Amino acid sequence: MGLLLGSGNTKPQYPYDQWYGVQGDFNSQDYKLKRVGNLDLHRTLPIQAKLKRFVENPDGSVKYYLNQNDSRKKDSGATAVIDSTDGNVMLEKPEYYFKLEIEGTKWIRAYSEYPLPGFIKMERKTVSPWYATVDITNSIAVSGCWLTWNGDEIARDSDGFVILKANAAQFRGGSGAGDAAKDGTYNSMLGMPRTSISKAGVRPFCKNGTHHGAYRVYNEIAWLQRVEYASLHCQDTYTETLTADGFHQGGLGSGCAVNGTEWNTWGGYKPFVPCGVTATLGNNTGKVSYTIKGWTGGDKVVQVTSYRGLETPFEYLWLLADDVLVWHKADVSIAYVCEDPTKFTSHSDSATTVPAGYEAITEFPRTDGYVLSMAHSAKGYSFAEKVGGASNKGYCDYYYTPADDSSFTAGWYGALLSATALGGASAGFGFLYAIYRSSFAYAYFGFRLCRF
Repeated sequence: MGLLLGSGNTKPQYPYDQWYGVQGDFNSQDYKLKRVGNLDLHRTLPIQAKLKRFVENPDGSVKYYLNQNDSRKKDSGATAVIDSTDGNVMLEKPEYYFKLEIEGTKWIRAYSEYPLPGFIKMERKTVSPWYATVDITNSIAVSGCWLTWNGDEIARDSDGFVILKANAAQFRGGSGAGDAAKDGTYNSMLGMPRTSISKAGVRPFCKNGTHHGAYRVYNEIAWLQRVEYASLHCQDTYTETLTADGFHQGGLGSGCAVNGTEWNTWGGYKPFVPCGVTATLGNNTGKVSYTIKGWTGGDKVVQVTSYRGLETPFEYLWLLADDVLVWHKADVSIAYVCEDPTKFTSHSDSATTVPAGYEAITEFPRTDGYVLSMAHSAKGYSFAEKVGGASNKGYCDYYYTPADDSSFTAGWYGALLSATALGGASAGFGFLYAIYRSSFAYAYFGFRLCRF
């Protein structure tokens, strides 16, 4: 497990003031972190400020950036086309420089815009700002928004059903053609994320250099949020008010939490929030109220979160991660990461060899539980190392493993991130569900389109 630094004696030595970051302790149960480095950079957050939505060219380059405060507009203020026909709508995670330092039980994650000594370059990555879907006509995974608007409110007909763009049927989410009969009803899948699909099922739709290996970019954005709020508790109470020192505080609040029985009745656990609901927020952090029609007991209002352009960052759909595999052996569980999208695979459940391109990162706990501490990689990767936390202790998110089940069968498994709308307190940026095989597909499994 050579890449992971779970402990050590590398003492932080920074003669520069061009970095900022957070310090934590492997043994602490306190989810609050200490801000370190240049505190003025904690106020301006120059790296986080570069997270931007844009419309891409077929090769992934920027066609045009979207407006900081309204993704329905171009950066220039002109009307943007965000239904994917002008190019996929993507979120740019900028390049920056990173360094991990560990001294005894304490760790520091340091970030800079500049190549300071000992810092490594974290390359630019792009990811769909919301869950992706499939262009049925052209059999290609796309990222877009098919909503129409009355001012800043989502347009609805006399029944309260969302009015979508005329081409929305080309981009049906859910199970795709299997949900065609729902078109025009309260639980229509038009304009929704594509779900009910496995990792292997998504891969053929990813073309022109795209893929759905989302763990690496998701993990980077998760840490940018933790640095911004100096907290491991991403579900902590959401507030727009800064501290007296000018720092962000609290968290992002809960996600689109709903009752499981009611969700199943409404649509069999299929998506209930159309892609792009937070377009009116632009690249800003915030929440948008969305009304679900036809819900048990009457209309249901959920709060849709966006963190600097990343819509529904957690607690909505499970997020497929094609760049991670988990090998649960009889006596040890190991996380593997692949950085080469051409080598992404689901692997045979019972294989006894490691697939090409996948590198062992760290060992996982062998029991379920709230994550108390994570192991950190020099490349910035982080995975659950110990459980024993709580919804307000440690990392405040849950880790699930089959290794403590009586029916456990050793072999290769997939990784699901984020947690569903049923996740409750267990959901969050640090949530990991490693119980299902890679071939599994379900109504609340979604994917984000990636390019890096």
